[in-house]
Amino acid sequence: MVRIAARISRMLTVALATALGPAGASAEDAGSNGDAAASAPAAAVERLFGDEPPSPGWFSESFLAAVPSARVAAIVNGIVADFGSFVGVRMNDGEGTVVFERAVVPVTVSLDAEGRIAGLMFGPPVPTGGDPAAVAALVEDAAEGEVAILAAVDGTPLVARDADRPMAVGSAFKLFVLSAYEAAVAEGRLRRDAVVELTEADRSLPSGVLQTLAPGTPVTLELLAGLMIQHSDNTATDALMRVLGRDAVDAALPRGAPVPTTSELFKLKAAGAAARRRAYAEGDEATRRAILEGLADEPLPTAARIEATASWRDVEWFVTARELCAVLLRLRDAPALGGAPNPLVAREGWPWVGFKGGSELGVLNLGAAGVSPSGRTACAVVTANGDGAQPEERIALLFSALFRSLDDAAR
Repeated sequence: MVRIAARISRMLTVALATALGPAGASAEDAGSNGDAAASAPAAAVERLFGDEPPSPGWFSESFLAAVPSARVAAIVNGIVADFGSFVGVRMNDGEGTVVFERAVVPVTVSLDAEGRIAGLMFGPPVPTGGDPAAVAALVEDAAEGEVAILAAVDGTPLVARDADRPMAVGSAFKLFVLSAYEAAVAEGRLRRDAVVELTEADRSLPSGVLQTLAPGTPVTLELLAGLMIQHSDNTATDALMRVLGRDAVDAALPRGAPVPTTSELFKLKAAGAAARRRAYAEGDEATRRAILEGLADEPLPTAARIEATASWRDVEWFVTARELCAVLLRLRDAPALGGAPNPLVAREGWPWVGFKGGSELGVLNLGAAGVSPSGRTACAVVTANGDGAQPEERIALLFSALFRSLDDAAR
């Protein structure tokens, strides 16, 4: 649901971006010297893309404890399906690139003392064809259910598929909370260094860290904004929404008033809340406001009580791909969106790149915008809504390729 930041972060550092398995031993631990030692990592990577499916015997026990060989096979097959046949691999001290027909993929591999893979990381692919439409077609094929895609340079779409269709976007709605906050700062109604105290009502479920702090803990508004965007902290989001006021947040979102907080959404998605969730979905604005007000005195459910069903049609945050591109670019000067670029979309030499995503069961949204060295703006958004789990790893790699495919047009 609203835990995409934690999940995308894991994708980039543990599972996707794509890292597979623990750091493991270095290549030098393979127990050989000279040419044999130099070629061992390359041979291990090349074997992954051969005719034989990855075997458990190719990996260390610690690697398999974190990532089964079947998952490696699924990722390898997905890379080949999306970027064409394996061409070759270039390695130096365990780092290099894997070349495919339509992309070059960075790779880092480490071997244990027996020459088995102990750590493996595939980085974001760099398309060699530079065709955003071709990458977008792969996203459509990979996604579960309906898909909206927008890829644009200087506001001119290179790909636009259902870009004006409102779709569930999970935590990406937090960009509009940030927009409301930035407007309040610009108008002098709030200060970035203003200190507020967390309340029990602010507490939400992860992702995030502030849910572990006691009520009364003082935090600055800018810290709330930064945690909301960079770590998708739900408690930070709800605290900032409280400070802004529901009317201001409602005005910032393109639709869906009243805009629920993350904790209100969790309460509506908890076990036993199906009837109330349906009433919320079918009710008018006054009915929805009354339902949200009625949640105020209810305790926050535990994570175990959140129903594992695709209930996004009943309660979610609905935004179009075009609206997400617009808000990302509008917020380019916001400190909260100006931290270290997400590795999924980081571009060397670009003065600014911003990223935000969102997900829950059946929902995946990924959005990024940037300013190229020549001063041109680029933006890419992918949103998928379906009844089953989205293939997040594959779509995230394709999204990275989509954003990078805008390089030529943004020069």
